[in-house]
Amino acid sequence: MNKDYMFLKNLYTLLESGYNMEEALTICDHIMHHDFISNMLQQMQMGEDIQTIILQSNLPKLFLEYFRFFKNKNTLSEAISKSLDICIMNEEYRQKLKSKLTYPLILLTFLFLFSIFVVFFLLPQVNQLFTSFGIKKSLMITIMFTFFNLLPIIIILISGSLIFLVIRILIALKKKSYRIIEWYLKLPIFGICLQKYFSLKFALYYQELLNEEIDSATIITMLNEQMTETDLKIVLYEIFNRLSEGEALEDILEDFEYFDSLFISFFQMYISNPTQKDSLSHYINLTYEQIDFWIAQLLKYLIPAIYAFVAIFVITIYISIIIPMMNVISDI
Repeated sequence: MNKDYMFLKNLYTLLESGYNMEEALTICDHIMHHDFISNMLQQMQMGEDIQTIILQSNLPKLFLEYFRFFKNKNTLSEAISKSLDICIMNEEYRQKLKSKLTYPLILLTFLFLFSIFVVFFLLPQVNQLFTSFGIKKSLMITIMFTFFNLLPIIIILISGSLIFLVIRILIALKKKSYRIIEWYLKLPIFGICLQKYFSLKFALYYQELLNEEIDSATIITMLNEQMTETDLKIVLYEIFNRLSEGEALEDILEDFEYFDSLFISFFQMYISNPTQKDSLSHYINLTYEQIDFWIAQLLKYLIPAIYAFVAIFVITIYISIIIPMMNVISDI
């Protein structure tokens, strides 16, 4: 848990224990100093509303996004608690994902560094030896040497393209550039990830409003009015406009590209039977399990594939370099 989340957890705990906001902030500052606590206390003394102070603070953007929504339907401590729970769950899942992907990334990095070593250190020496011994390269060896020279470039191009695509979609989500997002939705892997992202986010907000016994159209309207600072606004705006044009929510979901099929199935079950209010909660839990399964399956095949490629790479180097040299030595 990072420093900001620790502060929010302490703040929530103290508020639940009966301390007022000023006392809670003072104690939190003694527990772990934060630069923005003194600013928050000064703003409170000037009569500023505490919710506005929190929204204007330097707390994590993800927390502020959820707090902006939950503050309208809950007490201050409940809004902090619910927002923090989602942020901590997100952080824990991100750390779990990072730990699972660290090993294959290390293997790929090793492969890249090894290819750099082969291209810039090993091959020049081998070419020099071939020239000094008068060894003529066969077509197969020429092809292999060309592949060795191209491998670092291929790795750089693939890695650079992936990094560019990821950065571009993150910027598009931040700026709510719906044209770019719609283009990404057509890409195989990115499309699935974006659908899961929007479906999970929509389910979290929608589930919160289900407890207020209001109909789906009203929930969509409320979310569209409140969620102006989040990338989910793209989804809500389109649903709201189509509802305003008289289209039924069931018909909208039939071909709605922003949601994945699993979410649509659960949502349609809820619409047909509104008493099943836990449908979206089940979707959220199942989706996290599904993502874990996908990652496990990816690693199941990715790591052996990297090992196999490295082994083939080393064997190819041996065949194309060592064997010709051994033949020359044996002739001598």
